Amino acid sequence: MALKLRISLYLALITSSLTLLVGVHNSITLTAMVNRTLVSLVFFAILGYVCGQYAERLLKEKLEEIESKDANIERVNTEDEPEAALPVSEFEPLNTKDFENITLTQK
Repeated sequence: MALKLRISLYLALITSSLTLLVGVHNSITLTAMVNRTLVSLVFFAILGYVCGQYAERLLKEKLEEIESKDANIERVNTEDEPEAALPVSEFEPLNTKDFENITLTQK
């Protein structure tokens, strides 16, 4: 699940449950308690989603900075060592003579 959805969900659930507990503690009517809980659930879900978007952008920028630093370090390390020859791939695609060995069975 995306970070912004997690933040939105957790923030909405925490605030709506706190609103519900405060309503029970103050012994308000059931309709007022449900109304306040739903309003806080929707409001804080939207607020959490917006905060999650900003958090994802910030974390994405930080992650890109770290990756660029790691890429620079890897470039420096690979320039010092000579490149090793890669082994030749022995992959052969299927051709018509390979289909002769396939048998079909039906039950």
